[in-house]
Amino acid sequence: MGKLIELKNHKKPFEIKNKTETTAEILIYDQIGEDFFSEGVTAKSFTEELNKLPKSIKQIDLRVNSPGGSVFDGVSIYQRIKDHPAKVTAYVDGIAASIASIIIMAADEIIISDGGMIMIHRPMSGVFGNAGEMERMIDILDKIENQMLSIYAKKTGLSRAELSKMLSDETWMTAEESIGFKFADKKFEAKDTLHLVASAVEGTKWFKNKPKMKSSDALVKEKLKELTNKANTFLNNKDK
Repeated sequence: MGKLIELKNHKKPFEIKNKTETTAEILIYDQIGEDFFSEGVTAKSFTEELNKLPKSIKQIDLRVNSPGGSVFDGVSIYQRIKDHPAKVTAYVDGIAASIASIIIMAADEIIISDGGMIMIHRPMSGVFGNAGEMERMIDILDKIENQMLSIYAKKTGLSRAELSKMLSDETWMTAEESIGFKFADKKFEAKDTLHLVASAVEGTKWFKNKPKMKSSDALVKEKLKELTNKANTFLNNKDK
C-alpha cells in the first residue's frame, strides 16, 4: 500500500508529482471541472500534467476526495487514466461522489478509507436554449448514463438494472458497503477522514440525498462511539 499523504496542511486541490523514478502520485481534492467560483480539476489541466510524467513511471497512486462536478471533464479524466500504461491504485481518502466515482473506476485497484464514502447518481447538466437544444442534451445524458452503467458493471459485476436503480436513488455507500457492492476492493485506516468527507460534501448543491454532516467534530464523536460499542461488545463476548 502506498504511504498515506499528510492531509492536514495540504491546500492544493490538484497535483501530479513523481515520488520515485517509477512511482507517481495524483491528488484530486476539489470538484471536477470549473465554474464561476472555482477552477476545479479540468480535463485539460489534468491531461497537461499527466503528460509531463516520465515514461519510467510504472505505478500511479490516485488519491481522491471530491464531490464530483462536470460529467464531461470527469469522463475525459477517467479515459486519460485508463489509457496510461502504468498500474493505477485509487485511494478514496474522503469521498468519491458523482463523476468522481467514475474517475476511480479507471484504477486497477480501489482502496477506500475506513470512514470514506462513494456516491453514485444519474448524470446531470444545465442547458440554456430552445426545446431542440434541451432534447439534444437529454440524448447526450442518456448516452453518458449508458457509459456509466457499463463502467460500473465491469467493475462490480452488478446488472445494469441494479445499477440503474442505484443511480436513480442517488446511492451513498460507506466503506463497508462500497466493498460489499464491489465498488472498492478493500479499505485502509486514515486519520481526518471524516473531516475530509464533511468538507467535500458541504456546499454541494447537486445532491438530493446528501447525508447530514453536522460537523467534522460530531462525525468524529459518532465514529468513536461506534468503535467503543464494538470494543465493549467484543469484551463482553470474550468474558462469557
